[in-house]
Amino acid sequence: MLVVILLIMLFYRERLTSFNDAVSELDIANIGTVLISDTREQSHYIKPEEIEQLVSILDNLSMKKKLIPNRPAFNEDAVIIFGSANQEESFSIMLDYGKNIIGINQYQKNMKQYILEDDSDLFLFVQGYLK
Repeated sequence: MLVVILLIMLFYRERLTSFNDAVSELDIANIGTVLISDTREQSHYIKPEEIEQLVSILDNLSMKKKLIPNRPAFNEDAVIIFGSANQEESFSIMLDYGKNIIGINQYQKNMKQYILEDDSDLFLFVQGYLK
């Protein structure tokens, strides 16, 4: 059993993914609206040029898929909701600042959780709207 745990840990450490790999079936180019919310009081739609900046930040994310997602322990500090003309392609990203984790919901499926590899410009971008 110890060998299995060690193999899982080795595999888990090596596996970095990009945002585009995590949401490969989505067409980022068709994003029409983006809403940033702190899930309590503040909500802001961002401008098209800022959407381009956000997409650039997402393209540069380096993250690892969480081996065992823990939805009850996920603190939803902020959410980014992406909308398109085709409602089937909408998705959201939830941010947990304290744990450096994002959760991605696609097509109303279960949330996939990812640990960000570095301090992310994504958190700074979102916090800039919510202060």
